Amino acid sequence: MLHGTDRTADLGFTDQLLLEGRREFSACHSRRLDLFQSTTSQTNVSVPFWRIRAPLRRTCMRLRKAVVTASALVMLLSAAGCGGSGGDEATAATGTCTPERIGGSVTQGTLLSPRGLDPVGQPGAAGSGGTEIQALFDSLITYNAETQTYEPQVAQALDSNAEHTVWTMKLRDGVKFGNGDALTADDVKRSIERHQSPSNTQVSRGEALTIASMDVVDPQTIRFTLDGPYPSFPHVLATDVGMVTNPRIVDAMGPDQFALNPQGAGVGPYELVRYTPGEEIVMAAKSDYWGGPVCIGTLRFISISGADATLDALRTGELDVALLREPPAIDEARAEGMESLPTLYNYGEGVVMNSASNRPTADVRLRKAITAAIDPEAINNRVFNGTALATSALIQESTPGLYSGEEGPAYDPDAAKRLVDEVKSSGWNGSIRLLADNSPIRVNEAIAVKALLENVGIAVELNTDMSLAEVLGRVASDRDYDLVIWGPNYTNEGLWALMNRQLNSQSKSNYYGYADDRMDAALADLRAADTVDKQKEIVGRMQAILNDSPVIANFAAYEEDNIHSHRVGGLLLTRGSVLRYDKAFVTGL
Repeated sequence: MLHGTDRTADLGFTDQLLLEGRREFSACHSRRLDLFQSTTSQTNVSVPFWRIRAPLRRTCMRLRKAVVTASALVMLLSAAGCGGSGGDEATAATGTCTPERIGGSVTQGTLLSPRGLDPVGQPGAAGSGGTEIQALFDSLITYNAETQTYEPQVAQALDSNAEHTVWTMKLRDGVKFGNGDALTADDVKRSIERHQSPSNTQVSRGEALTIASMDVVDPQTIRFTLDGPYPSFPHVLATDVGMVTNPRIVDAMGPDQFALNPQGAGVGPYELVRYTPGEEIVMAAKSDYWGGPVCIGTLRFISISGADATLDALRTGELDVALLREPPAIDEARAEGMESLPTLYNYGEGVVMNSASNRPTADVRLRKAITAAIDPEAINNRVFNGTALATSALIQESTPGLYSGEEGPAYDPDAAKRLVDEVKSSGWNGSIRLLADNSPIRVNEAIAVKALLENVGIAVELNTDMSLAEVLGRVASDRDYDLVIWGPNYTNEGLWALMNRQLNSQSKSNYYGYADDRMDAALADLRAADTVDKQKEIVGRMQAILNDSPVIANFAAYEEDNIHSHRVGGLLLTRGSVLRYDKAFVTGL
């Protein structure tokens, strides 16, 4: 049951300190490389850089922290000397959007430029347009990451029957699309039907199809009858399924053109100004947003290749907010005192094995061999400088409420070698293809995985020439791969929906080719679970199934982090790293 509420000095010394600190930090990275080269040349031994990189990185980070401290001192003294009261870059902006805070702009760095701005037909993830689309369309329900609860957003209330099979939603009064049309229950129905259409090949279709029928009770009320009990149904309406599109504009433009220019078709806090695919997305705040004033006047989204370059853009002020996924870069940003809004992903990074019948890994013995060959700790040290949450388990032990104590597959290269020999004796030629995108960190992961697999007798054909978008197409659309460095990415919120679409043998989004009757049964139980304790017990069973019939050789849980500068406040973290900007503001205007 979800119910909403109405929401209508003397700077010479510090300058010198700052300058010297910056010089020392710049020199520090050079000294890291010099020391590495000196160590290897003097000992005449090939020393892996990662073995000495971590302590050197910590030294450099202490220097950078000193620079950040000096910067804060400069800003503090500047404010004191000039009598100013705002714009302190060393102090996090707190509070929420109010009329006196209206103004300013924000540029956010994203992982991947979206293929379009229509909620239908997009992956819905933060890394591929989720935050941008949220800003344009809003959502019927929102997930509050701080309280870990679902709350009404565009909806006023959402209630269910005792069996969680029928849900009744009432819309807020006065909500309008950007073109002035009033939002109605019929618009909600028609928008969700677009997600249910066979022409929608994205994962949202599976979630929308949990709705067996929709009945418009009155212009503000709609009743959802589900195809079975689903206590976590609010999650569906918090995803792209709950981002309502104006059906009249969609019909007039057609879906292809609509995806490129959905002006006037959303009820979100922002309206599209410019969309240049692959380059930038620019939005302007609405003056009549139903939820009250929108402070940040202009939002701009761009994609910068690589976490290091993205982090540097944050440092220089080119970016105000950035979604980061690489543990070393996140570790540096936090060490420098930047603001952090993280999301934990279980089964966050590993080697996904295509279990389809025409693949070598259709043989469960080979899948078990690969999981036994992967050493999460070695990869963590080699690739992530010890900053990742190394684990082979489905649920990492720090996950709130869900960790059952069930362990993932153990690193056992001897067992892996025996299994590889068995499969070879059955006719396999011992060769397998490994795919990874061409980002530096994924290339390093792939190299580490290749070495571990070759150590147990598997010949690896490595391909790291493709972009992330190309790898997504190869895996999710073409399904043409043997192994891929990939993150299934399971969050606490919407756990069943995320797992079911990838692991259910009947799911159209199961691009792993995975099929296990025990897993299908466990997924059905997970959907019906109405308490966290029940979910934890079921997830423990799933781990036992995956140990016996694996689909991924997991080596890390992952954090995505929306890192942002101190000048940005009021950001709200929702499901899957998606940000809401409707209450955000900037300081120092």
